Amino acid sequence: MNKVNQINKMNQYIMNAYATESVSQLAEIRLAELKNQHWNRAKAQRLADSEGIELSDEHWKVITYLRRQYLAVGLPRHARYLADTLQKNFSSNGDTRYLRNLFPGGPITQGSRFANLPTPPDATDPSHGSCY
Repeated sequence: MNKVNQINKMNQYIMNAYATESVSQLAEIRLAELKNQHWNRAKAQRLADSEGIELSDEHWKVITYLRRQYLAVGLPRHARYLADTLQKNFSSNGDTRYLRNLFPGGPITQGSRFANLPTPPDATDPSHGSCY
């Protein structure tokens, strides 16, 4: 086998780091999943109240964005991807501090919890006490 064929064969196994875990799932399946959750704003607000957070319009924009993002692409393989998209989408409001002020427990971890969504496996790192 020549080098070109070896390289082409190797390239077919390269995984996109930004691919999602459920990329093969259809959006309709994720939509049905979200509808079956019986999630609503009142439930999210009660959860936020238990964590000492009063959800404002700014919080709801992030929560709605997280739900739409999940519906569109599914659960990302890495929290960094979702953090980057959040940062790009809300950059007009400020940097990551803006999102951290809204969600002190991490915009992905806490925001996804309020949105009743799964979080990427690397969203929290207990050994460092950090979370996205």
